[in-house]
Amino acid sequence: MSERPLCIDFGKKRIGVAATDYLGLAARPVEVVVATPRDAAADRIAEIAKERETTVLVVGLPINMDGTVHDSDTDVRAFARRCEERTGLAVEFVDERLSTVEAQRLMNEAGLRRKGRREVVDMYAAVVILRDWMSRQA
Repeated sequence: MSERPLCIDFGKKRIGVAATDYLGLAARPVEVVVATPRDAAADRIAEIAKERETTVLVVGLPINMDGTVHDSDTDVRAFARRCEERTGLAVEFVDERLSTVEAQRLMNEAGLRRKGRREVVDMYAAVVILRDWMSRQA
């Protein structure tokens, strides 16, 4: 994989961030960024992108189970634009349906204690979203 993606799972309180390992073979959790203020959060995403030599931003797009646009779509797209402006990187959106459910399963498999999961579930959801994006690139 020649791309070096950084994946964002945007939430009103927390933003989960995931990236591939240096070989581009596996998606790994990176960090949870506090979502407010939005400019500071976008700045932190830009710092992480620079540190990791990111070439593309992958952003989870909230879509309802029936395929309609979720209420938070506007906020996600606005934050993605902020990140795009700060990094100069292209943004690719990925359907994030059921990513949190899958993230919970991953955390169970990893043996993470239930206490404190709320603080990291977005980071693991970003891993799920990134894995989906990676599978489409192959």
